[in-house]
Amino acid sequence: MITSPPDLRPETRERQRAELTAIVAHEAGHNPRSRVVPLLAAAAVLAVTAGLAFGIPSLRHDNAPAPATQPKQTVEPLNAADKARFGRRCMLQMNFPPGKLQRYEVVDGFRFSATDAFTTTWVVVHTVGQWMPCGFDAKGNLNSSFPQGRNQDLYRAIELRGIGAGAYATQIKRITVAVGNREPVEAVLRNGYFYTAVPYVRLRGPHTDSTRRVYVVRGYDAAGKLVYTSPRTDGEARALSNTCYISPTGKLVLYQSDNPHPDPKTCRKSYVWNYGPN
Repeated sequence: MITSPPDLRPETRERQRAELTAIVAHEAGHNPRSRVVPLLAAAAVLAVTAGLAFGIPSLRHDNAPAPATQPKQTVEPLNAADKARFGRRCMLQMNFPPGKLQRYEVVDGFRFSATDAFTTTWVVVHTVGQWMPCGFDAKGNLNSSFPQGRNQDLYRAIELRGIGAGAYATQIKRITVAVGNREPVEAVLRNGYFYTAVPYVRLRGPHTDSTRRVYVVRGYDAAGKLVYTSPRTDGEARALSNTCYISPTGKLVLYQSDNPHPDPKTCRKSYVWNYGPN
């Protein structure tokens, strides 16, 4: 069981449990529809998936970093009408009744040129100290959203929150996403979130610790050094979820219920996330 320190406010503990549960669900490679994720009163973690499902052969991107350059995915900004339309639909995911929506701002909105991806259009809404990206497919159907708060802990330097999209820490300056045996795709980095136009791929069949991951995410620092690689097997993902975390200042922020007083020296250090230019 995922647990937070008792001195945190209940809503903070519940948010952290929901976030890590959502991260583990994505990293474990399960169909998001088959996983129950705790919902926040003001912000729901949504990962609605449908469509593509493939068997994936053994991956060939295990240890080799991506080439120094990748073809850039092209994006175009949304016009004012589309930003308003998609932004309102995104805001509704925060569980406010339609007639009682709080004031909000659409702070970003764009679409990928590729139309065969799981998510082609993104908007980011900001309200009440929170940001939430929402993704839409080529037909305009909402298929992904994930909230983020100011100065919020990240349990990985990069966290995959949706299909080829998520959040990253400030030291990450470049991200690639490899899907199955495909070549890595260069992510678009915007204000603490990353996005890629990739398909949804589900690995069918029984999962064991040696089951290979469908999505492999890599992060690089300003010098081009590879500093993060996502779990490459289900076993690696489970090992990362079965641990404790401390804040960058050394405060315990998350632990397992069967080990309520871990030695902070044994815990992984989390990262701080902020929305803003990078």
